[in-house]
Amino acid sequence: MTAYRFRVKFDPDPTSLWRDIVVGADRTIAEFQSAINPTFGLDQGHLWFVGDDEDYWDSAVKYQCQQEYEESLGGDPILRTERIENAGDMTIGEMTRQLGLEQYDRICYLYDYGDEWRFYAILKEILSDEPSDTEPTVVKEKGDPIDDQYEPSGGDESGPLLPDPLYSVLPETAVPVADLRELEEHEDIVHVLPLLSIETGFGAVCERFAIQFKETGYVLENFQPGWQIVEEVDGANKTEEELLAALADAVREWHAEIAEISGAMTGQHFGEETVEAMHVELEAELERKGYGHLL
Repeated sequence: MTAYRFRVKFDPDPTSLWRDIVVGADRTIAEFQSAINPTFGLDQGHLWFVGDDEDYWDSAVKYQCQQEYEESLGGDPILRTERIENAGDMTIGEMTRQLGLEQYDRICYLYDYGDEWRFYAILKEILSDEPSDTEPTVVKEKGDPIDDQYEPSGGDESGPLLPDPLYSVLPETAVPVADLRELEEHEDIVHVLPLLSIETGFGAVCERFAIQFKETGYVLENFQPGWQIVEEVDGANKTEEELLAALADAVREWHAEIAEISGAMTGQHFGEETVEAMHVELEAELERKGYGHLL
């Protein structure tokens, strides 16, 4: 009874395009891959492999698609610089044991050796109560599928980064905390939670915050060139408090991911204490609003 929830991210734009996929431990890597491509708008006509961490071609082990694996068996094993496995035979559970994967560890996925579509997947959750034969299922997503994998990437980037109603109420840069709080006076805005406030000579400005509308919640981060949605929470069939609780959970999840990303970039390990310290403003805001029981 084990399944895994992976957050599969499009490597060139990981905050804007990702999918959460739950897959049982007894399902093969090939079955997992067969769920990834359609949800990102890719075909299945090219070779691919899954590797360790974000090492891609430098991965010490490659779980190859069956076609490539069978073809590679004829090569000289002495010339190989990595271990190869058949993704059609290897289960997700076996892979996690081989790689020693724990929560927030990563694997990489490279599809089409010509165009090199790169993805990495974060092990977000180990679900010990889910059946081991759970079919790969997309349970959460962000971003539209790739329109045409054979068209060069790019295009018109002059449009707004944020959808309405966010685009109409937010400036492009960091927002003064006082201005954020005033957003709650809007009829459609239920809660605003400053999450990363920085003191300046002109007062405190916010670089990260959560905002709750009547039916949707967002966590936003001030990246270059402006605000980007990093988490979106659907409020359908949720009460106001239930949506706020789900939004707070999304903030905590994003903080854990920030620590993981920072650790990968710097080579340092940021443990639970670091993540807990990032929750300080969230907890203070919930207390201020009378929702301390959601901590």
